[in-house]
Amino acid sequence: MEEKKRTPEIPHQLTLSNRNLLGVDGVTNLGSFDEEKIILETSKGVLEIKGERLHVQQLNLDQGKVLLDGEFHSLAYVGEELSKKSKGFFSNLMK
Repeated sequence: MEEKKRTPEIPHQLTLSNRNLLGVDGVTNLGSFDEEKIILETSKGVLEIKGERLHVQQLNLDQGKVLLDGEFHSLAYVGEELSKKSKGFFSNLMK
């Protein structure tokens, strides 16, 4: 009987300050980003962030932390994981 390997649960947290600074913990991948939409893969699913003048201030995938600024309009979980097609720029760089 095979035992399933369990990966440790990665804590996930969102911190929104004054609707213009967003810290996200538990990020596993940066899918895509532009000034109106950012897609992050997190330990709890794919997070779609919409707004205006969105920028990635800090990105540390080793620690699972991202800091974003801009005017945030919506945050929504849209799936379990990114498709291989949309894995993103940074995933392709690491290959």
